[in-house]
Amino acid sequence: MDLYPSEEQRELAAAVRDVLAGAAPPDGATVRGDAWSAAADQGWFALGLAEADGGLGGTLADEAQVFAQIGAAAAAGPFLATNLAARVATTVGDRALAEGLVSGALRAAHAFGPHDGADRVTVFDARGAAVLLLVDEQRSRLRLVRLADRDIVDDLSPMDPAVTVARVSLDRAEVLAEITGAGAGAVLVRASVLVAAVLSGVATAATSMSVEYAKIREQFGRPIGAFQAISHRCAEMAIRSNAAAAVVDLAAVSVDEEHPDARRRVAAARRFTESSALENARVNIQNHGAIGFTWEHGAHRLLKRARFLGLGFQPRDAQTEVLVGAG
Repeated sequence: MDLYPSEEQRELAAAVRDVLAGAAPPDGATVRGDAWSAAADQGWFALGLAEADGGLGGTLADEAQVFAQIGAAAAAGPFLATNLAARVATTVGDRALAEGLVSGALRAAHAFGPHDGADRVTVFDARGAAVLLLVDEQRSRLRLVRLADRDIVDDLSPMDPAVTVARVSLDRAEVLAEITGAGAGAVLVRASVLVAAVLSGVATAATSMSVEYAKIREQFGRPIGAFQAISHRCAEMAIRSNAAAAVVDLAAVSVDEEHPDARRRVAAARRFTESSALENARVNIQNHGAIGFTWEHGAHRLLKRARFLGLGFQPRDAQTEVLVGAG
């Protein structure tokens, strides 16, 4: 089992970084059109699909490299939902829908529920999306539902400024695709790995932000990085972010190689990357002092992104079930 990123994967990560550089305004919830087109052209949504299905035949480990960079950039845009929706469409054999998603012509939003038979759900990245990836309460069924802006009932205030949140009516919902059981479980396992990859990217971004600030911010006539309190915190952040990247690599390769303990490794990666991202984002704010607590500085975006990501696809109770052997 080779866990070290290949030269091709490193080149892929560098290409993704280039696309995402300045791809979204600091307080915005939209990705630039040219960045979205570049993402589709580079095959971000086709990367993990089989070549026979119109994909690039890449591995989950390849996809994890992409999503780690998305996390590091705190990039806005429904990259994950569109990637997963394309996989669902491919699974049910809807080639036209899959091609629309893979090409970037169609964007997917995502939601969890509805709850208790309600006909409205809270949807993430609903604006401009043509497809809704709907995950049921038990996370045992995935549906793709046609979506339009007219279905939006209320726009909500998001915790993460890079994500739009809205209440959407499912009264007229047209189901385009549906998978259940093992098929849905396989997609959700991949989703958990990719969320973990994004979280590892957030942890890395927080580390980089603190290290760079420690180099230029001076106190008592020298850079604050020269003081042990700061240098030790930065070192601990680097350890957490490097470990987070490593557990994501292990989880992704384990899924690719169908390791018997893959599900537990995925759950462990989700748990560890979430805690690492949250802690690094918190310490990053502390390292920046007063400016780190301001809206104008970007440090809060990393903390909010980490907190938001912790809510989706494999929440903590589901992770615990898998880790103790019930899942």
